[in-house]
Amino acid sequence: MRFFAIFLFITVLASVGCEQGPTIEITSTPSGATVFIDSVEVGPTPYKGETTLGATHQVLVSKRGYHAALAELKLKHEDELKHENEKEKLSRTFQLKKIGLSDMILIPAGKFIMGTSDEEQQLVIRQLGGGEIVEHPRWFLSEKPQQEVYLDAFYIDKFEVTNADYQKFVDATGHSAPRHWINRKYPEGEDNRPVVYVSWKDANAYCRWAGKRLPTEVEWEKAARGTDARIWPWGNEFDITKCNVESWDGSGSKPVGSYPQGVSPYGVYDMGGNVWEWTSSWYDAYPGSTFTAKEFGQKYRVLRGGSWYYYDNLGPIGARTPSRDMGTEDHIAYIAGFRCAIGQDEVAAE
Repeated sequence: MRFFAIFLFITVLASVGCEQGPTIEITSTPSGATVFIDSVEVGPTPYKGETTLGATHQVLVSKRGYHAALAELKLKHEDELKHENEKEKLSRTFQLKKIGLSDMILIPAGKFIMGTSDEEQQLVIRQLGGGEIVEHPRWFLSEKPQQEVYLDAFYIDKFEVTNADYQKFVDATGHSAPRHWINRKYPEGEDNRPVVYVSWKDANAYCRWAGKRLPTEVEWEKAARGTDARIWPWGNEFDITKCNVESWDGSGSKPVGSYPQGVSPYGVYDMGGNVWEWTSSWYDAYPGSTFTAKEFGQKYRVLRGGSWYYYDNLGPIGARTPSRDMGTEDHIAYIAGFRCAIGQDEVAAE
């Protein structure tokens, strides 16, 4: 795939002896990129705002379809300027590359069946039986009613984001590392395992840096189950050889892509088991649902896919394509990671 360069121009103007403070101006090509100064979103490009002499700012400019631009901008102190009205001009050019799509799968536009029907619920109970399946009706009730949904075409990562992937993000941006990493490095030999102990906010920041976004839960489900309403990514019968779910504490995730027989109809890996995956969606009732829960509303984000950690029958239950779990935006867990997505109409034009 060919890469296309864009240029980001950052100009900082600082003046002394004026009532108005020094000015920071940020422009980009293409315009409309989002500007973050010291991790705070301040607006789109072209951007103009005030700062202070001697200040040092971390600037990130992000636009979907392009890798993010990063820079440290430092203004001189007043005593470093030779003349009272001297202006400091700092111009930098950043050459950005259009993101590649070779590690993503295109999910075509069209309708699919989302959610769980009463018939599917009974089929799962007959297959797995007993345990906590009946004791926790949320696993099924929050997935109803089953309905037909239309989605525009989008891309989704073929694999979950790995430790090696996340290491590049941590190194490039200075973002905090997962808590079990040592000296900001992931455990030796685990480069191809999915990154964990990342919050929704961490996952969202990574996707933004990568020029992508988190998938909605609707996108995630279509990528996992296709158009034939299958219960697990590979079909309607649970098969322990096709996913990483029946493990116990002391075991753990597997390298991404370890279960080629368990891919989704579109060829997306590990959408049943391994680690739960963050989506951009709020945990709420589906349209037409009569089920209510105190967790509904803009309180929790949806996680999808289940994980390697198995207790009772909730491993296979969580690995179902319509299964939903939830967490606050700050929640972290050793069984939760993510993958990225981007709309076909969000991909940078050639």
